[in-house]
Amino acid sequence: MRRTLVSSEIARRIGACLSRNGSVRVIANVHDLPQQYERFRLLRDADDDRLFLFFDSVIDDGRIHLFTFLVDDATSDLHLIVKNFEHESRAIG
Repeated sequence: MRRTLVSSEIARRIGACLSRNGSVRVIANVHDLPQQYERFRLLRDADDDRLFLFFDSVIDDGRIHLFTFLVDDATSDLHLIVKNFEHESRAIG
């Protein structure tokens, strides 16, 4: 089974979007990605077919946060490398 790699820069950027608890949840979900790999690997990035899209959401401090991660599964047979992400949030209610 592949292992997910998240750089310190990506982790820092996730942390800037969320509380500590929210960040831990999102990073844990990203690290669980190998278990969902077969489901998401078909959602290829339109600009770079070496990347696929992984979506995650979390409710944190009264806001819903939506993440779209770009993940490289072509560079290594052993790793899923998180290359970048987009983040959106909006208030609940």
